[in-house]
Amino acid sequence: MLEKNAAVLFALIPNVDKVTFQFDESSNNSSLSTTYERFNIEKVVSTKLADIAKSQDDLASFLNIGSK
Repeated sequence: MLEKNAAVLFALIPNVDKVTFQFDESSNNSSLSTTYERFNIEKVVSTKLADIAKSQDDLASFLNIGSK
């Protein structure tokens, strides 16, 4: 799921090369983070990142949700 979210961010923001998701657990002062880089996500995703956000229908298709 995080890879898919990173792919969407890269598609929507063309000048971003790195995305870090950080999850903080305040109850025990710990955190978990993971970083994705554009060139790695481009290898994983089966479509061009630029094509993901061409239209609302393309984005919905990539996310596997029904379009409105």
